[in-house]
Amino acid sequence: MNVHRMIKPEVTREDLLDQAREVGEFAWDHREQAERDRRMPDEVVEKLRETGLMKLCRHRKWGGAEADPMTFLDVGREIARGSAALGWIHSVLGFHDWYMAFAPDQLQQDVWGKDPDAFVCDSFAPVGQIERVADGYVLSGHWRFASGIEWSSWIGLGGITVAPGGDHPEHVLFFLPKEDVTVHDDWNTLGLRGTASRAVSAERVFVPEHRAFPLARVAIERGPVVNDGLLWRMPLMTMQGLAIITPSVGVAQRVVEEFHTWTKARVRPYIGTPAKEIPAAQLVLAGSATQWDAVWALAQKYAQYGWDRAARGETFILTEEERAQLFSWRGYIGRTSIDLSNELYIGAGAMALFDSHPLQQLFRDIHSTGVHIGVDRADAYTSRGRVAMGLPGNPHH
Repeated sequence: MNVHRMIKPEVTREDLLDQAREVGEFAWDHREQAERDRRMPDEVVEKLRETGLMKLCRHRKWGGAEADPMTFLDVGREIARGSAALGWIHSVLGFHDWYMAFAPDQLQQDVWGKDPDAFVCDSFAPVGQIERVADGYVLSGHWRFASGIEWSSWIGLGGITVAPGGDHPEHVLFFLPKEDVTVHDDWNTLGLRGTASRAVSAERVFVPEHRAFPLARVAIERGPVVNDGLLWRMPLMTMQGLAIITPSVGVAQRVVEEFHTWTKARVRPYIGTPAKEIPAAQLVLAGSATQWDAVWALAQKYAQYGWDRAARGETFILTEEERAQLFSWRGYIGRTSIDLSNELYIGAGAMALFDSHPLQQLFRDIHSTGVHIGVDRADAYTSRGRVAMGLPGNPHH
């Protein structure tokens, strides 16, 4: 029997953070199994599902909390602090719940009408082959990086076509039940192994017209919002970017904490001196902790950006300058999180080479969060510099 789990109005932000911390630590205790199986243990994902924290950005109509972006960031940070993979699943799938408020009501009913706890994943790259037929589309293709597919009931797959209400080809997500696609066990990666972000393929699958969702149009035109509310005055790219940076911030925090713990207990070989007394260890810890302070402050500013305008009743549409600025912030957060991890991994010494050392997995995971196109620092800084010079910036961020 499906249980409609939701966050009750009387639950405080501290309550949510306590739940997130508990789930994150539960996932931390299962990290070796997740690494070995290349997927989070089902009991870990189920524990997250039971908290209702996956519904932070969902509309109340479907049992969601409609939490503000700052709460989404803070909760996601705590989950990722325990597990980069679980944090990634929480943030990315949580963003999918947010954008579903723009989807046709019939699609929302398909997804959550029978199972209000269903997860929705996607693979946004527009690589599908699309054939227009009566009352819908026939979809074929192969897509990668379907984060959360192992626990999702529905998946959105990208393609280019003329969508309902459109007059020219555009980027569309086609939503299918999971059983309509083939999941490929190809997730053999450096890090984020527990996300099981496997590839999927479809072979001439029919998709009814109401499940063809022109999500790219939402980013530009801001609508229509089927289920309106304060949270959906935020720009799509801002919310998507928040989902990408949140795991990096949480993992970077754990890196600092684990280095601190390791260094306090470590004795340097040959000289027999406690590592905590070595000035170099103190320096690298203090420097990295300060970098994390800066990352966290900027992440909070990113989450807050535009929320005040939304609270005043304004629909927040990004200018090109704002898009470039926010992209540069994401680039800074992603790369600085990696940089501080590099320093601490090297500073931990040779024992950090082993799979059993927590800094080794954290090192791999944070590098894996940083390769997402949405936090590419070179693209981000170039885009902001071009816009500052009066030239067009990156149109996709």
